[in-house]
Amino acid sequence: MHRLLEVDADLALGKLFVSAYLDQEISLGKAAELLGTHYLELRERFMKLGIPVRIGPADLAEAQAEVDALRSWFADAKQ
Repeated sequence: MHRLLEVDADLALGKLFVSAYLDQEISLGKAAELLGTHYLELRERFMKLGIPVRIGPADLAEAQAEVDALRSWFADAKQ
């Protein structure tokens, strides 16, 4: 039962992050970071699910969030 609650909580957070992405509140890179995945993997998932993928950052803050997400991913990959 405890694991089921964890899965439900993870699903709810995932929905929240995807919703924030769709509402253009966060970038694809930030959504990937929050979901614990690489942004290219998330982009591929979105494309398979028919979720619109915004190409390129909308502003400097979004670009910085994507750079930060990539740096984090590369740092994790080196470990």
